Amino acid sequence: KDFIDLMTNMVFAMFLGVVFIYLVLSSLYESFVTPFTIVLALPPAITGALIALLITKNGLDIFSMIGLVMLLGVVAKNSILLVDYTVQLVHSGVEETEAIVQAGRTRLRPILMTTLALIAGTMPIALGLSEASRQRVSMGVSIVGGLISSTLMTLVVVPSAFGYIESFRKYCESKFEKWRGRAS
Repeated sequence: KDFIDLMTNMVFAMFLGVVFIYLVLSSLYESFVTPFTIVLALPPAITGALIALLITKNGLDIFSMIGLVMLLGVVAKNSILLVDYTVQLVHSGVEETEAIVQAGRTRLRPILMTTLALIAGTMPIALGLSEASRQRVSMGVSIVGGLISSTLMTLVVVPSAFGYIESFRKYCESKFEKWRGRAS
């Protein structure tokens, strides 16, 4: 019963975290559509973490859930690095496809450095090298598995989805402007 309460509260906390990330990004980009590009990297992170826990035969416990919460923040940060720079380039006049490619090239190193540093720092926990870290193995495994899958998705899926999501945003804006023009 306590574990079910814990799971419910952790899932609710993760849900609230994602909602707050989305709301902050919506106000930052002044759009309700653009933040979907960033939030798109979160499900592969959770999936990668759960698959890593399954492969290593670790259970879903309090430590792995804490790892998932931390993972969501890091993954969102990596996506923000990529999308924010792309948006800056587009606003400065660079063509959208070129902006996506240029942002990918420019932000590849910071994203990989963040990911590899976190993986290197988490590996002793994931391997359970000391007596104290054996309890937290599931946290390390969930972080490493989620980072690997989400980094691949951030570098491949987020840039390709950016173009489609921005096209949808422009389409919605044009329809809204037409509707607003008729209402006046």
